[in-house]
Amino acid sequence: MNMPIPLKGVRGVIAARMMDSLQHSAQLTYHAEADISILLGQRQAWKEQGQKISVEDCVIHALVRVLADFPHFNGTLEDGLFTPSATLDLSIAITTPGGLMTPVLRDAGSLSLVQIAAARADLVSRANAGKLAVSQMKGGSFTLSNLGTTRVRFFTPILNRPQVALLGLGRVEPVLLPDATGGVRVAQRLGLSLTADHRLLDGYPCGQFLERLCHALERFEATV
Repeated sequence: MNMPIPLKGVRGVIAARMMDSLQHSAQLTYHAEADISILLGQRQAWKEQGQKISVEDCVIHALVRVLADFPHFNGTLEDGLFTPSATLDLSIAITTPGGLMTPVLRDAGSLSLVQIAAARADLVSRANAGKLAVSQMKGGSFTLSNLGTTRVRFFTPILNRPQVALLGLGRVEPVLLPDATGGVRVAQRLGLSLTADHRLLDGYPCGQFLERLCHALERFEATV
């Protein structure tokens, strides 16, 4: 006979935080697609040079530069007061054997692409080994959640309160598009899902944010 399974421990904490987020914010999710063919080409070249750079690392590199022009997306909203963050302290959603963790990549805007890759890999390793410090789990100003290794292209990620915005990454999917010669080309499209707190962020600025991020990813430039 199947017995009921109580939500307790880490799962109970996650459940309580998810309900709190949904009950105390006005969440809306916007979706867009970016052609990351150029980015993937650069990543392959780096791989051949022995540099391990993920798509997520590249998105972080582009994201911090876009957020510099959208300060209202980077901060916290509590008791009717929005506090912008002076730095991008990026919470990264990581699925671990012990449950969902969101350690913080501090001052991501000050890091090079290689430094982002190393710092993110370290957080993932620590999270999976259960060695994250309490201080590494607090103080994020924006969250990134990645489902790109699954078949999910778009989703509706729940805000990491008191943050006001969260970006979800879906799978990359090849699609055929017309090219300049009248033929077709294969575009590698990345699904993006932006959840924002509508108490602070309206639809148009959310659309502008995704537009800028898509452009940054489609014209991706970085050195390693």
